[in-house]
Amino acid sequence: MNTKKGGALKLSVEAGSALAVLLGLVFVGLELRQNTAAVEAATFQAITDASSGSLLARASSDELMRISLKADTDFDGLTEEERYRLFYLDRSNWVRYQNAYSQWQRGTLTDEDWQLYSAVVCDEESSWKERFENHRIILSQGLQSYVDACLAAYSSE
Repeated sequence: MNTKKGGALKLSVEAGSALAVLLGLVFVGLELRQNTAAVEAATFQAITDASSGSLLARASSDELMRISLKADTDFDGLTEEERYRLFYLDRSNWVRYQNAYSQWQRGTLTDEDWQLYSAVVCDEESSWKERFENHRIILSQGLQSYVDACLAAYSSE
């Protein structure tokens, strides 16, 4: 009789332990999901803030706006100083695109969110294509290949 009680108690403790482990795994899974969602949201917010800052800087600066418009219509007419300003403006954009691309590759930026950046990076109406080579050196091989594919798509149309 004593052995039966000990066996039943042991079985109850083992079942309780298994249930505790199972509940712990469920809790860890839920926490992991919440953490992933929080990281994705923070990543998207940071990239959005950087984009907003870049757009606001251009929109609020008569000089940057003038240079941007001139670059789109008369690039060869830019002065040396204007070309340098445009270079650094472009560079800041490519750094931002690189960040978004890297976050997308790591899975912290969703495919849907990356498509917003891809639409800008691969915009065939943009004048960036002529200036891309100036910034290639700072970009990952992955983003370089992505941009090259965009450029190839334009030349095959």
